[in-house]
Amino acid sequence: MTRSRTHCRRITTAGCLFSLAALGGVTAAQTAGAAKPADGPAIGSQAQSFTLADTQGKRVSLSDYQGKVVVLNFWAFWCDTWKAEMPSLRELAPRQDELGFRLVAVSVDSARLPEFQNRTDGGKVPFPVLLDNQKQVSTQYNIAHVPTVVIIDRAGKVRYTARAYPGNHVILAELRKIASSGG
Repeated sequence: MTRSRTHCRRITTAGCLFSLAALGGVTAAQTAGAAKPADGPAIGSQAQSFTLADTQGKRVSLSDYQGKVVVLNFWAFWCDTWKAEMPSLRELAPRQDELGFRLVAVSVDSARLPEFQNRTDGGKVPFPVLLDNQKQVSTQYNIAHVPTVVIIDRAGKVRYTARAYPGNHVILAELRKIASSGG
């Protein structure tokens, strides 16, 4: 399975079978019994609390953003999509105060952390990048593929999930929906 610029996958047996089925190598009936990878937490579920270190070693908790909408962007440094997403995320970040949300990236690895730090002037980005090296948070949130976006409302409920970065226009539309519903 190759890593594309727009979507990376964590390789699992079910993911490989699904990919083979899509390519015609395995029939749908053969994959019917295989476990399907999760696509993030269930919409409407309570977001799981967590605390992780950022790329500078500072501990950051989801509870630090209590009462705010939170956009979690799960990625991996080994998956080059973070490089493609960075201009969009930098463009989205200045809208945090205006729209009442916080953008937080969660990397499921730190294997290429030095490259990230070199490309971002020592890790200087307008949002925290947290390190989930033990994959505790990504497991809690049922993240089977990176990148995955999870939006949590002010009450701590999961309101949106997407495999791959859907683009700022989609994120902004979801944030407006949440704001209009009072969430």
